[in-house]
Amino acid sequence: MLLKSDTVMEGSTLVDQFDSPFVDEVFVRAGDGRICQGPVITVASQGYRLPFETSRSVFAMGAKIATYWAHGYGPVGAGFLDRYGLHRRSEGGFHAALDQLSQTAGADLLVWPYFPMQAREYEWLISWLDIQGGASHPILQARVHNRAFLNCCAESDDASLLREGLSISKNKRKTMGRQIRRLGDLGQVDYVSTRSGYDQGKALEAFFVTEASGWKAHKGTALAVNSNLKQFVEGFLPQMLTEGTAQIDLMMLDERCIGSLISFRAGRGLFTWKTGMDEVYKRFSPGVHLLLEVSKQMIADPDVDYIDSLADTGHPVAESLWDGRRDFAQLFIPLSRVGVIACCSLRAGYEGKAKARYWAKRALGRV
Repeated sequence: MLLKSDTVMEGSTLVDQFDSPFVDEVFVRAGDGRICQGPVITVASQGYRLPFETSRSVFAMGAKIATYWAHGYGPVGAGFLDRYGLHRRSEGGFHAALDQLSQTAGADLLVWPYFPMQAREYEWLISWLDIQGGASHPILQARVHNRAFLNCCAESDDASLLREGLSISKNKRKTMGRQIRRLGDLGQVDYVSTRSGYDQGKALEAFFVTEASGWKAHKGTALAVNSNLKQFVEGFLPQMLTEGTAQIDLMMLDERCIGSLISFRAGRGLFTWKTGMDEVYKRFSPGVHLLLEVSKQMIADPDVDYIDSLADTGHPVAESLWDGRRDFAQLFIPLSRVGVIACCSLRAGYEGKAKARYWAKRALGRV
């Protein structure tokens, strides 16, 4: 495999990552009380940052629960953020952070959503439990899934490597080429980005407009039409854009934005977060073209090794362009004897709720 950096350790792969932009203090602070009840507490050690909340649940029989702060607006259960290159991932550093979390939370169990299962931290988590005397109690899992992932370093003729890179079928290439030609008949097609100097305020406003032009606005999930979500975004994005840890990419038709994408950077990765599309130009698939353009730019960027789509399994856009996949799961980790039983009960409760939602959606014809 041809790598653009030597940050991937020998014998590891690009899916062995534990970086997350969502443990950035400004992001956590903006979401505390807006997308969660809070308070969110963060413990840190040697580059590891582990934000969490505490609660109790009837499903856990009243046991105290510490929940790692990974959620729909930050769906990465990883916790390494080393912006200035001061630290390297290590078992000792991870264990020290887990010790702090356990002592600070005083909980009976730890629920960890979106844990990246191919990261070496999973084995380090098991070894930490062994040290705590809990090795005989296995970590329970739920919501096991994978999502699209792009290996920006897959620049080899070896087909096994290309399976993690860009993969566009011949028919799709023809369709996309036809769409661009037809768009070109309507005006000048350009791609601009805050990364290359495009005005941040204009870019954010363009994103709000495009995202609110379609079905997201009708469902009330568009950031611009939900005042709480808009305040959340305005609470972290301007600062992260200024610091270069976030970027907004736009697809322009003459002076009009028809597609937008907000992404974050952490470690050697790019994380594609939210997209917007002008519904007037839906038939031209601006979201697909913009994601492909950003993918090509990141492949050429020496500072980026991979892109995490943050998308659900089966996402029609990301999975049509990228062949790579990353595995995730929600973990139930006992921290006490009471926590062993509570983990079993809580997971059963979660799975029961998930099945109920599935059958409700099926009854409504949504699955």
